Amino acid sequence: MLLGKLVHKRNRSRQRYRKQVHLHAVKDLKRRFLMLAAVVAVHSVAMVYFEDLDWWQAFWLTMTSASTTGYGDISAATFWGQLATIVFIYGMGITLLAQIASDYVEIRLIRKEMKIKGRLEWSDMQDHLLIINTPTTDTERYLTLLVQQICNTPGLDDAPIQILTPKFPEGLPETLRAQGVVHHTGDATAPGMLDSAGVAKAKYIVVLSPDSLDSHSDSLVFDTLHRIKEIGTKAFILAEAIDDANRERFRQSGAKAVIRPVRAYPEMLVRSLVAPGTERVLEDLFRYQGDHTIRINVSLYNIRWADVVTELIQRDLGTAIGFEDTMGNIVTHPKSSERISLNALILLIGEDQKAPTKEDILRILAQHSQAN
Repeated sequence: MLLGKLVHKRNRSRQRYRKQVHLHAVKDLKRRFLMLAAVVAVHSVAMVYFEDLDWWQAFWLTMTSASTTGYGDISAATFWGQLATIVFIYGMGITLLAQIASDYVEIRLIRKEMKIKGRLEWSDMQDHLLIINTPTTDTERYLTLLVQQICNTPGLDDAPIQILTPKFPEGLPETLRAQGVVHHTGDATAPGMLDSAGVAKAKYIVVLSPDSLDSHSDSLVFDTLHRIKEIGTKAFILAEAIDDANRERFRQSGAKAVIRPVRAYPEMLVRSLVAPGTERVLEDLFRYQGDHTIRINVSLYNIRWADVVTELIQRDLGTAIGFEDTMGNIVTHPKSSERISLNALILLIGEDQKAPTKEDILRILAQHSQAN
């Protein structure tokens, strides 16, 4: 227990130290601004006292001298006025201005580097889509495809995207930055990382499986979901699960949708965000167990698509979801009133349904077809 407290305290100290290191230039800049303001005030008072100027003229002379502009319309004429200008402006003011300019440039460069390397908190980001973890292989390609799909999906096309991952410590690839994607470098299971990524303010959260071939990734996803639940969020959470046995555990931990890692089809993940529940339908299409698709080579001519769908559903023989036309093209979701000619039917069959044969199709649909 004592060791755990010491480690936790040490981590907090490191986090504070990192912030102090990154923001040291800001403190220097503030201090030099105060020093410059003091120099300007003292020199202005000296010009009022020694040169008999009003307050505005004294301030104008101070600023033109400090900026080395030197219009010449007003200048110090007395010995003490000139000495004050030498000491306060030439000796201190101009140097402070140069240091302020240097600090400002340094701060901009530091902040730019921190943004690129994912070491800044995007505190003003809200209602964003937060992607936690990244695939261990082919990372850039998958994220590029995923982001492109998000950007092309109505409802998500304008959502800010942030990625929480340790994968890009030197910055996101240009292909992702060009899409306006930002990231925060860190491990989601490390203390404070989820808060830094704005979990509580996100609208969508996607928890990816780091390695789709390693079942241990489910443990990392579960840990992340548990931490998100502790923080609290109203976001729609989607999580990837390698082992189907973990799906229910993920849902109990806050995931609204659970999907298998399918790296070749990020479209499945995006559809699950905008139309929850479709992930189950889409996943079933990739396996024979449960609902699955079949192809029946059968020729029908000049038949209404609505008749095909209706007759098959009424006889509990499956759902027609597409067909191959006489030119060999696959057609999906044609208009219900459209009359079609086909060489093959593609059906979605339920787990308990018996797949129809070619003869069943011909017998049922012959009355609607002009030829068979």
